[in-house]
Amino acid sequence: MSASEDASAVAVVDTDAALYERLSPERNEFLDRARENAKFTIPALMPPDGHTPGAALYRPHQSIGAFGVNTLTAKIVSTIMPPNSPIFRYLVTDKVVEDLAEDSRARSAVEKKFNEIERAVQDEVEGLAIRDSLTNAIRQLIVCGNVLLYLPKNGGLRVFRLDQYVVQRDSSGNILRVIIKEKVSIEALPQHIRALVEAQKEGLPSEEMANGVNEKELDLYTVFYRDQKRLRTYQSIKGIKIKQSRGSWPIKKSPLMALRWSSQPGEDYGRGYVDDYIGDITAVEYISEHLRQGVAASVKFNPMVNPAGLTRAEDIAKSENLEVIAGRADDVTMLQFDKQADLRVAQEFLNDIIQRLSHAFMMNKSIQRDAERVTAEEIRALVADLEAVLGGVYALLAQDLQLPLVTRVMDRMVAQKLIPDVSKIKDPNTGRPAAPVRIVTGVEAMGRGNDFNKLMTLGKEVLFPLAEAGMAEVNISDYIRRAAVALGIDTDGLIKTAEDKQADMQKKQGAMSQQMLMDAVKSASGPVAKVAAEGMASQAAPEQTSE
Repeated sequence: MSASEDASAVAVVDTDAALYERLSPERNEFLDRARENAKFTIPALMPPDGHTPGAALYRPHQSIGAFGVNTLTAKIVSTIMPPNSPIFRYLVTDKVVEDLAEDSRARSAVEKKFNEIERAVQDEVEGLAIRDSLTNAIRQLIVCGNVLLYLPKNGGLRVFRLDQYVVQRDSSGNILRVIIKEKVSIEALPQHIRALVEAQKEGLPSEEMANGVNEKELDLYTVFYRDQKRLRTYQSIKGIKIKQSRGSWPIKKSPLMALRWSSQPGEDYGRGYVDDYIGDITAVEYISEHLRQGVAASVKFNPMVNPAGLTRAEDIAKSENLEVIAGRADDVTMLQFDKQADLRVAQEFLNDIIQRLSHAFMMNKSIQRDAERVTAEEIRALVADLEAVLGGVYALLAQDLQLPLVTRVMDRMVAQKLIPDVSKIKDPNTGRPAAPVRIVTGVEAMGRGNDFNKLMTLGKEVLFPLAEAGMAEVNISDYIRRAAVALGIDTDGLIKTAEDKQADMQKKQGAMSQQMLMDAVKSASGPVAKVAAEGMASQAAPEQTSE
């Protein structure tokens, strides 16, 4: 929360807390399901109502739920943020190239410029540690079905659980209002806000003061609401609306992402992937709990002594190994549970359920190699597998998560003048915006690697077999630059410019002239050769200054 010391910058309202409570009942059904899903997978993702930090959570009797969630999360994050590759790509049309360049061969230069922006944005994303936040967000989506992401003007990506916010949507699923509820220490508030809070307490009856008004933590409400084509925000605490916390953004550059795993028309919240398999997960929990108890009973060793026999139970209990005791062998037996057949049936049924869950959570699939550099083809194969198992969730995340995230990061970088604003490129003839430079995510963002493969195929299958004739038809410098851009390599200082080539040519011609003159001197004889040699030596010697 940001606020200055100016007491005139506040106004009193009393609607945010009430509105939050009115919107909560619609959320509670989804929240209860989220807590049940988390209980049997990763309980810390959605603690039970009233849970305090540090308090004990439910301990599942199996780990297949947590393993499945973590495995699926890792695969989705690997596709959303592939290693060693930008998470988005500019799609440059031919018209943009024509508007920006004097000749058609300048496409590589234009592509290079956009590739530099792509790499700059990727470095910014990695620097903000967004990957860690996204991992937590994907877990929330898989288990709870809902998660709220917020990328403020400064700082990293914030993740809010379903029990921390409420949301309203229109019939098309667009966000109308979001209210985030957080706890804030009263000592952390600006002095003038604290003074207003204390002033409110003075007029309250003594019984209300005793019922928690003097709490050390207060509820902070952050409200986002849609106003025409803009998203606006402000914060309030104890009915005090802080004007300095106001902000607004164009809808397309919103810093807020209220994500759902799956949704039904007319619903403000979504359902998690675990919802679809909660029957099998709870069955695994129940069977695992009782199998553990059965196995524990099976490995328990209790000698039983016939109370009417000659052998005393005390002698059996206290005897050491190989110690001689008085008694009869028939008086002593071992306690046994004849449940092996029942345990075998339960174990086979459990294995069938685990096999189904392994397929659902892709625990039995390993496409990606354990290597430093994973190829775009491997990521593409993983995406295809995700689409086949999850039914289009990757395409949904590419549009609802990747694209808004990239747009917001770029908007921040443009404001900080770290990258140019490509949206302001205009047609030099008409002065209107040029053909749009589209940002693409998902599978399309892997097109750089595909471009390189196409270039290599062109060289191997077409140009190289034609030898000299093929090379004569290609601009080699442009070919090399396009290949470097496709690989994401910075070519500054690596590939020679026209000026570098001209300088090299002049240097080579000078060396050839010098060598020809030397050869001519060596072939001559007499005083003329001597004078020529001395002249060449004086030209080659470094200039000296006399003191």
